[in-house]
Parts: sequence; C-alpha cells; structure tokens
Amino acid sequence: MDGFFRARQNFRAMKPLNLTDDELQDAAQAARIASEQAEKDAERHTNPTLRSMFDGTARRWRELAAKFERARMSGLQR
Repeated sequence: MDGFFRARQNFRAMKPLNLTDDELQDAAQAARIASEQAEKDAERHTNPTLRSMFDGTARRWRELAAKFERARMSGLQR
C-alpha cells in the first residue's frame, strides 16, 4: 500500500485541452474509425472472451466520439 499512496501524492491533474472545432471534429472522426475497426476485429473472432474485449473497446471509442461531438456542439453554441 505504501507505493499506492506515494503514487497518489505525485499525481498531477492534466490541464484541460482547448481544442478548436476542427480539432474536435477530427478527434470524433478518428474515434469513430477506431470504433468501426474494433467492431470488425470483434466479428473476426469466435472466442466469446476476445469478442467481448473488442466489443468493449468499440463501445468506449463510440462514447469518446460522442463526447467530442458534444464538446464541439457546445462550443458552437457559445
């Protein structure tokens, strides 16, 4: 446990990123592409454990793309 608490004391939060609308759009598109690739990889596997890992990865990429899109839309409304 000693190492855990030492690591926590050294943790520094990252400053928020200030991305432009174009950068947010590019990031969302890249996340969607990565999601599609993970879905294709999941389809190739018959092992349920491997398939679920790729499905989970695809879901996380989709969620990240949605976050980028929401950030972009909120920036356009300002």
